[in-house]
Amino acid sequence: MKANQRHATSKLISGYIIDNLRDPKFEVTLAFVMAEMQKLHGLDIGYHKTWCAVQCASALIRGTPEENYELLSSYLYMMRSKNPGTYTNIKIDENNRFLYMFYAYGSSISGWNHCRPVIAIDATFLKSKFRGVLMISVSKDTNNQIFPLAFGIAESENKNSYECHQSIAYAIAKVYPESHHGICIYHLEQNLKRRKVKSEVIKLFQSAARVYRRKEFNLYMSDIAKVDKKTYDYLMEEPPKRWARSCSPRRRYDMLTTKIVESMNSVLLEARELPILRMMDFIQVKLQRWFYERRNEVEGTFYDVSCWLEEELKKKIDLAFTSNLSRRETSRSPTFDRTGT
Repeated sequence: MKANQRHATSKLISGYIIDNLRDPKFEVTLAFVMAEMQKLHGLDIGYHKTWCAVQCASALIRGTPEENYELLSSYLYMMRSKNPGTYTNIKIDENNRFLYMFYAYGSSISGWNHCRPVIAIDATFLKSKFRGVLMISVSKDTNNQIFPLAFGIAESENKNSYECHQSIAYAIAKVYPESHHGICIYHLEQNLKRRKVKSEVIKLFQSAARVYRRKEFNLYMSDIAKVDKKTYDYLMEEPPKRWARSCSPRRRYDMLTTKIVESMNSVLLEARELPILRMMDFIQVKLQRWFYERRNEVEGTFYDVSCWLEEELKKKIDLAFTSNLSRRETSRSPTFDRTGT
Protein backbone atom coordinates (compact mmCIF):
# COMPACT_ATOMS: atom_id res chain seq x y z
CA MET A 1 0.00 0.00 0.00
CA LYS A 2 1.41 3.38 -0.97
CA ALA A 3 1.70 6.11 1.62
CA ASN A 4 -0.24 8.54 -0.54
CA GLN A 5 -3.20 6.16 -0.90
CA ARG A 6 -5.39 8.09 1.52
CA HIS A 7 -8.69 6.59 0.40
CA ALA A 8 -7.98 2.96 1.30
CA THR A 9 -11.24 1.13 1.92
CA SER A 10 -12.03 -0.78 5.08
CA LYS A 11 -12.08 -3.98 3.01
CA LEU A 12 -8.54 -3.31 1.80
CA ILE A 13 -7.33 -2.53 5.32
CA SER A 14 -8.91 -5.74 6.62
CA GLY A 15 -6.51 -7.73 4.47
CA TYR A 16 -3.58 -6.31 6.41
CA ILE A 17 -4.93 -7.30 9.83
CA ILE A 18 -6.59 -10.65 9.15
CA ASP A 19 -3.51 -12.70 10.12
CA ASN A 20 -3.36 -10.94 13.48
CA LEU A 21 -7.05 -11.59 14.02
CA ARG A 22 -6.56 -15.29 13.31
CA ASP A 23 -4.08 -15.54 16.19
CA PRO A 24 -6.18 -16.06 19.37
CA LYS A 25 -3.27 -14.87 21.51
CA PHE A 26 -3.14 -11.53 19.70
CA GLU A 27 -5.42 -8.73 20.84
CA VAL A 28 -6.31 -6.61 17.83
CA THR A 29 -7.78 -3.38 19.15
CA LEU A 30 -8.92 -0.40 17.12
CA ALA A 31 -6.07 1.66 18.55
CA PHE A 32 -3.60 -1.02 17.44
CA VAL A 33 -4.94 -1.07 13.87
CA MET A 34 -4.82 2.72 13.56
CA ALA A 35 -1.27 2.82 14.94
CA GLU A 36 -0.07 0.01 12.65
CA MET A 37 -1.55 1.60 9.52
CA GLN A 38 0.17 4.86 10.39
CA LYS A 39 3.47 3.18 11.24
CA LEU A 40 3.68 0.78 8.29
CA HIS A 41 1.82 2.65 5.57
CA GLY A 42 1.66 6.28 6.67
CA LEU A 43 -2.14 6.22 6.67
CA ASP A 44 -4.27 8.14 9.15
CA ILE A 45 -7.56 6.25 9.22
CA GLY A 46 -10.55 7.23 11.30
CA TYR A 47 -12.31 5.33 14.05
CA HIS A 48 -15.29 4.32 11.91
CA LYS A 49 -13.19 2.99 9.03
CA THR A 50 -11.01 1.06 11.48
CA TRP A 51 -14.08 -0.45 13.10
CA CYS A 52 -15.44 -1.47 9.68
CA ALA A 53 -12.07 -3.02 8.76
CA VAL A 54 -12.03 -5.12 11.93
CA GLN A 55 -15.63 -6.17 11.35
CA CYS A 56 -14.83 -7.13 7.77
CA ALA A 57 -11.78 -9.18 8.77
CA SER A 58 -13.70 -10.81 11.62
CA ALA A 59 -16.50 -11.75 9.22
CA LEU A 60 -13.99 -13.50 6.96
CA ILE A 61 -12.70 -15.52 9.92
CA ARG A 62 -15.74 -15.99 12.14
CA GLY A 63 -18.54 -15.10 9.78
CA THR A 64 -21.03 -12.26 9.94
CA PRO A 65 -22.73 -11.19 13.20
CA GLU A 66 -25.78 -13.21 12.08
CA GLU A 67 -23.64 -16.30 11.47
CA ASN A 68 -22.01 -15.81 14.87
CA TYR A 69 -25.33 -16.26 16.63
CA GLU A 70 -26.15 -19.28 14.46
CA LEU A 71 -22.89 -20.89 15.61
CA LEU A 72 -23.27 -19.91 19.27
CA SER A 73 -24.76 -23.21 20.48
CA SER A 74 -21.97 -25.17 18.77
CA TYR A 75 -19.39 -22.81 20.23
CA LEU A 76 -20.74 -23.37 23.75
CA TYR A 77 -20.70 -27.14 23.20
CA MET A 78 -17.01 -27.00 22.22
CA MET A 79 -16.33 -24.74 25.20
CA ARG A 80 -17.73 -27.39 27.55
CA SER A 81 -15.86 -30.17 25.75
CA LYS A 82 -12.46 -28.47 25.88
CA ASN A 83 -12.78 -26.94 29.36
CA PRO A 84 -13.79 -29.58 31.96
CA GLY A 85 -16.22 -28.32 34.58
CA THR A 86 -17.44 -25.43 32.43
CA TYR A 87 -21.15 -24.60 32.64
CA THR A 88 -23.14 -22.91 29.88
CA ASN A 89 -26.80 -22.12 29.35
CA ILE A 90 -28.59 -20.45 26.46
CA LYS A 91 -32.19 -19.29 26.16
CA ILE A 92 -34.10 -18.81 22.89
CA ASP A 93 -37.70 -17.86 22.19
CA GLU A 94 -40.40 -19.84 20.38
CA ASN A 95 -39.08 -18.52 17.04
CA ASN A 96 -35.57 -19.81 17.77
CA ARG A 97 -34.27 -16.29 18.30
CA PHE A 98 -31.57 -15.55 20.87
CA LEU A 99 -32.69 -14.10 24.21
CA TYR A 100 -29.80 -14.54 26.62
CA MET A 101 -26.97 -16.85 27.65
CA PHE A 102 -24.68 -17.51 30.60
CA TYR A 103 -21.35 -19.28 30.98
CA ALA A 104 -18.72 -19.90 33.63
CA TYR A 105 -15.40 -21.63 33.00
CA GLY A 106 -14.52 -24.65 35.09
CA SER A 107 -11.38 -22.89 36.35
CA SER A 108 -13.52 -20.01 37.62
CA ILE A 109 -15.99 -22.35 39.31
CA SER A 110 -13.24 -24.28 41.13
CA GLY A 111 -11.30 -21.10 41.91
CA TRP A 112 -14.33 -19.57 43.64
CA ASN A 113 -13.55 -21.79 46.64
CA HIS A 114 -10.44 -19.68 47.24
CA CYS A 115 -12.02 -16.24 46.82
CA ARG A 116 -13.55 -13.84 49.30
CA PRO A 117 -17.23 -14.78 49.67
CA VAL A 118 -18.42 -11.55 48.05
CA ILE A 119 -19.58 -11.26 44.44
CA ALA A 120 -19.70 -7.98 42.53
CA ILE A 121 -22.11 -7.77 39.59
CA ASP A 122 -22.34 -5.24 36.79
CA ALA A 123 -23.35 -4.93 33.13
CA THR A 124 -22.04 -2.93 30.20
CA PHE A 125 -23.57 -2.25 26.81
CA LEU A 126 -22.32 -4.08 23.73
CA LYS A 127 -21.56 -2.05 20.61
CA SER A 128 -21.71 -4.76 17.95
CA LYS A 129 -24.48 -4.95 15.37
CA PHE A 130 -27.11 -6.52 17.64
CA ARG A 131 -26.20 -4.50 20.75
CA GLY A 132 -27.42 -6.02 24.03
CA VAL A 133 -25.44 -6.13 27.28
CA LEU A 134 -22.49 -8.06 28.63
CA MET A 135 -22.98 -9.10 32.26
CA ILE A 136 -20.00 -9.82 34.48
CA SER A 137 -19.63 -11.20 37.99
CA VAL A 138 -16.26 -11.11 39.75
CA SER A 139 -14.72 -11.55 43.17
CA LYS A 140 -11.25 -11.16 44.67
CA ASP A 141 -8.81 -14.03 45.08
CA THR A 142 -6.45 -14.61 47.99
CA ASN A 143 -3.85 -12.42 46.29
CA ASN A 144 -6.30 -9.48 46.21
CA GLN A 145 -6.64 -9.71 42.42
CA ILE A 146 -9.78 -9.54 40.29
CA PHE A 147 -11.14 -13.06 39.81
CA PRO A 148 -13.71 -13.38 36.97
CA LEU A 149 -16.50 -15.80 37.87
CA ALA A 150 -19.12 -15.76 35.13
CA PHE A 151 -20.32 -13.92 32.05
CA GLY A 152 -23.70 -13.42 30.47
CA ILE A 153 -24.98 -11.85 27.27
CA ALA A 154 -28.53 -10.60 26.98
CA GLU A 155 -30.68 -8.66 24.56
CA SER A 156 -31.32 -5.86 27.05
CA GLU A 157 -31.30 -5.06 30.75
CA ASN A 158 -34.62 -6.29 32.07
CA LYS A 159 -35.91 -8.55 34.81
CA ASN A 160 -35.95 -11.61 32.53
CA SER A 161 -32.34 -11.34 31.36
CA TYR A 162 -30.48 -9.25 33.95
CA GLU A 163 -31.73 -8.33 37.41
CA CYS A 164 -30.19 -4.84 37.30
CA HIS A 165 -30.17 -2.22 40.08
CA GLN A 166 -33.49 -2.60 41.95
CA SER A 167 -34.12 -5.99 40.33
CA ILE A 168 -30.87 -7.46 41.66
CA ALA A 169 -32.55 -7.78 45.05
CA TYR A 170 -35.37 -9.72 43.41
CA ALA A 171 -32.93 -12.12 41.75
CA ILE A 172 -30.89 -12.70 44.91
CA ALA A 173 -34.00 -13.37 46.99
CA LYS A 174 -35.19 -15.81 44.34
CA VAL A 175 -31.98 -17.78 43.76
CA TYR A 176 -29.94 -17.19 46.94
CA PRO A 177 -32.46 -16.38 49.69
CA GLU A 178 -29.88 -16.71 52.48
CA SER A 179 -27.34 -14.34 50.95
CA HIS A 180 -27.00 -10.64 51.74
CA HIS A 181 -27.38 -7.98 49.04
CA GLY A 182 -25.16 -4.95 49.56
CA ILE A 183 -25.04 -1.64 47.72
CA CYS A 184 -21.96 -0.09 46.11
CA ILE A 185 -21.13 2.99 48.18
CA TYR A 186 -19.36 4.60 45.21
CA HIS A 187 -22.59 4.70 43.23
CA LEU A 188 -24.45 5.92 46.29
CA GLU A 189 -21.88 8.70 46.60
CA GLN A 190 -22.38 9.60 42.92
CA ASN A 191 -26.11 9.89 43.59
CA LEU A 192 -25.34 12.39 46.34
CA LYS A 193 -23.17 14.43 43.99
CA ARG A 194 -25.95 14.50 41.40
CA ARG A 195 -28.23 15.83 44.12
CA LYS A 196 -25.74 18.70 44.67
CA VAL A 197 -24.95 17.59 48.22
CA LYS A 198 -22.16 19.58 49.88
CA SER A 199 -18.70 18.01 49.95
CA GLU A 200 -18.55 18.10 53.77
CA VAL A 201 -21.72 15.99 53.93
CA ILE A 202 -20.33 13.53 51.38
CA LYS A 203 -17.20 13.14 53.51
CA LEU A 204 -19.39 12.39 56.52
CA PHE A 205 -21.23 9.78 54.46
CA GLN A 206 -17.95 8.15 53.39
CA SER A 207 -16.85 7.91 57.01
CA ALA A 208 -20.23 6.57 58.13
CA ALA A 209 -20.14 3.88 55.44
CA ARG A 210 -16.60 2.72 56.22
CA VAL A 211 -16.32 2.73 60.03
CA TYR A 212 -16.36 -0.62 61.81
CA ARG A 213 -18.31 0.29 64.94
CA ARG A 214 -22.03 1.00 65.10
CA LYS A 215 -21.46 3.74 67.69
CA GLU A 216 -19.19 5.66 65.30
CA PHE A 217 -21.69 5.15 62.48
CA ASN A 218 -24.46 6.69 64.59
CA LEU A 219 -22.28 9.70 65.41
CA TYR A 220 -21.51 10.38 61.74
CA MET A 221 -25.16 9.97 60.75
CA SER A 222 -26.16 12.32 63.56
CA ASP A 223 -23.76 14.92 62.16
CA ILE A 224 -25.28 14.48 58.69
CA ALA A 225 -28.78 14.97 60.10
CA LYS A 226 -27.71 18.21 61.79
CA VAL A 227 -26.11 19.62 58.63
CA ASP A 228 -28.46 18.27 55.94
CA LYS A 229 -31.65 16.54 57.12
CA LYS A 230 -32.83 15.99 53.54
CA THR A 231 -29.71 14.01 52.65
CA TYR A 232 -29.97 12.06 55.90
CA ASP A 233 -33.53 11.04 55.02
CA TYR A 234 -32.41 10.08 51.50
CA LEU A 235 -29.63 7.84 52.82
CA MET A 236 -31.92 6.17 55.32
CA GLU A 237 -34.36 5.22 52.54
CA GLU A 238 -31.97 2.33 51.93
CA PRO A 239 -31.41 0.20 55.04
CA PRO A 240 -27.91 0.95 56.39
CA LYS A 241 -27.24 -2.80 56.53
CA ARG A 242 -26.95 -2.66 52.74
CA TRP A 243 -24.29 0.05 52.53
CA ALA A 244 -22.71 0.65 55.96
CA ARG A 245 -19.94 -1.72 56.99
CA SER A 246 -20.80 -1.53 60.69
CA CYS A 247 -24.46 -2.42 60.04
CA SER A 248 -23.93 -5.28 57.62
CA PRO A 249 -25.13 -8.66 58.94
CA ARG A 250 -22.31 -10.30 56.98
CA ARG A 251 -18.66 -9.48 56.52
CA ARG A 252 -17.96 -7.24 53.53
CA TYR A 253 -14.28 -8.27 53.34
CA ASP A 254 -13.32 -4.67 52.54
CA MET A 255 -15.40 -4.85 49.32
CA LEU A 256 -17.69 -1.85 49.67
CA THR A 257 -17.82 -0.92 45.98
CA THR A 258 -18.19 -2.64 42.61
CA LYS A 259 -15.03 -1.02 41.25
CA ILE A 260 -13.43 -4.41 40.66
CA VAL A 261 -16.12 -5.39 38.17
CA GLU A 262 -15.92 -1.94 36.57
CA SER A 263 -12.19 -2.54 36.16
CA MET A 264 -13.08 -5.75 34.35
CA ASN A 265 -15.40 -3.76 32.12
CA SER A 266 -12.47 -1.51 31.23
CA VAL A 267 -10.33 -4.51 30.31
CA LEU A 268 -13.04 -5.62 27.88
CA LEU A 269 -13.79 -2.13 26.57
CA GLU A 270 -12.86 -2.71 22.94
CA ALA A 271 -13.97 -6.35 22.94
CA ARG A 272 -17.54 -5.07 23.32
CA GLU A 273 -17.40 -3.90 19.69
CA LEU A 274 -16.63 -7.38 18.33
CA PRO A 275 -19.08 -10.03 17.09
CA ILE A 276 -20.20 -12.30 19.90
CA LEU A 277 -17.87 -15.24 19.17
CA ARG A 278 -14.86 -13.00 18.65
CA MET A 279 -15.65 -11.25 21.94
CA MET A 280 -15.88 -14.58 23.75
CA ASP A 281 -12.52 -15.56 22.23
CA PHE A 282 -11.07 -12.32 23.57
CA ILE A 283 -12.41 -13.06 27.06
CA GLN A 284 -11.08 -16.61 26.99
CA VAL A 285 -7.58 -15.55 25.94
CA LYS A 286 -7.54 -12.85 28.61
CA LEU A 287 -8.55 -15.29 31.37
CA GLN A 288 -6.12 -17.96 30.20
CA ARG A 289 -3.27 -15.46 30.31
CA TRP A 290 -4.23 -14.22 33.78
CA PHE A 291 -4.59 -17.70 35.25
CA TYR A 292 -1.34 -18.88 33.64
CA GLU A 293 0.65 -15.90 34.93
CA ARG A 294 -0.85 -16.17 38.41
CA ARG A 295 -0.12 -19.87 38.65
CA ASN A 296 3.51 -19.28 37.66
CA GLU A 297 3.80 -16.52 40.25
CA VAL A 298 2.46 -18.76 43.00
CA GLU A 299 4.72 -21.67 42.03
CA GLY A 300 7.72 -19.34 42.21
CA THR A 301 7.12 -18.32 45.83
CA PHE A 302 7.67 -20.08 49.15
CA TYR A 303 5.09 -18.29 51.29
CA ASP A 304 2.49 -20.22 53.26
CA VAL A 305 0.04 -17.48 52.26
CA SER A 306 -0.41 -15.38 49.13
CA CYS A 307 2.21 -12.79 48.15
CA TRP A 308 -0.22 -9.95 48.77
CA LEU A 309 -1.16 -11.23 52.23
CA GLU A 310 2.49 -11.77 53.14
CA GLU A 311 3.19 -8.12 52.34
CA GLU A 312 0.12 -7.00 54.28
CA LEU A 313 1.24 -8.99 57.32
CA LYS A 314 4.68 -7.40 57.15
CA LYS A 315 3.10 -3.94 57.08
CA LYS A 316 0.92 -4.78 60.09
CA ILE A 317 3.89 -6.14 62.04
CA ASP A 318 5.98 -3.06 61.25
CA LEU A 319 3.09 -0.80 62.25
CA ALA A 320 2.57 -2.70 65.50
CA PHE A 321 6.29 -2.52 66.31
CA THR A 322 6.36 1.22 65.62
CA SER A 323 3.26 1.78 67.76
CA ASN A 324 4.69 -0.19 70.69
CA LEU A 325 7.98 1.68 70.44
CA SER A 326 6.17 5.03 70.48
CA ARG A 327 4.24 4.02 73.59
CA ARG A 328 7.44 2.98 75.40
CA GLU A 329 9.15 6.25 74.53
CA THR A 330 6.13 8.20 75.75
CA SER A 331 6.00 6.32 79.05
CA ARG A 332 9.72 6.91 79.69
CA SER A 333 9.68 10.61 78.92
CA PRO A 334 9.74 12.93 81.99
CA THR A 335 6.59 14.76 83.02
CA PHE A 336 6.43 18.34 84.22
CA ASP A 337 3.86 20.38 86.01
CA ARG A 338 3.04 23.93 84.98
CA THR A 339 5.97 25.30 86.98
CA GLY A 340 8.41 23.10 85.08
CA THR A 341 9.51 21.09 88.13
